[in-house]
Amino acid sequence: MQYLKSLQKLGFNQHEQDVYFALLQLEKATANEIAYKAKTKRPTTYDILYRLVSEGFAAKVTEKDKMKFVARPPENLLEILENRRRELKADLPELLSIYNTKAKKPKVAYFEGLDGIIQLYEDTLNTLKAGDEIVAYFCDYEIPEHNKYMHDYVLRRAQKGIRARGIGQDKPKIREFTKENKKQLRTSKLVSEKEYNLKNEINIYANKVFIISFKPELFGVLIESKEVADTQRAIFEMAWRGISRESK
Repeated sequence: MQYLKSLQKLGFNQHEQDVYFALLQLEKATANEIAYKAKTKRPTTYDILYRLVSEGFAAKVTEKDKMKFVARPPENLLEILENRRRELKADLPELLSIYNTKAKKPKVAYFEGLDGIIQLYEDTLNTLKAGDEIVAYFCDYEIPEHNKYMHDYVLRRAQKGIRARGIGQDKPKIREFTKENKKQLRTSKLVSEKEYNLKNEINIYANKVFIISFKPELFGVLIESKEVADTQRAIFEMAWRGISRESK
């Protein structure tokens, strides 16, 4: 019945719906009469009735030394909802101040295999918009399926207008890769493999950092934390400034 959906939106569970519906039908009745009509236990019925009274859905009356309960007109439900909305709106600034000052717990997720790694790259496209930037450390690796995906990924990243800056090893395959920098909205600087033996890829974007390990197993870790991302971005900027020139 449609009215049940309305009651559920007000937070009524099944027993509360039964009691309230019985009260509407009886108009005015004792707790025993309501319990019998609703097919609920008397103690449960009392608890529900007092909740209905406290929240404005019902009222208590005394007749001939007997306590009875009466349902308030159903149209009052709208007024009750409006009152709750006004109260929430008044309390919202204080609630937001508590929410904003409380440190958020970082989210960490683990991804395994090529499918998992692809999810990490796709997250950059889903998270960022045109004009945003990814900063990254990248290394030399040879995984045919991964390389095929990366060709498509880089094209889609550039088409979306997401820029990239990267620090990588000065190796022939990577130098070949950087020849497309301008077309692929990428700037890169290369470092000596002997001095900087990079074995993982790290991407820093928005409030996220992901790390990919290619050997001996292919897996990745995603950390979602503004503090971690800001720190890693600051470290990247120090490294970037310390490298003399960009790759052409």
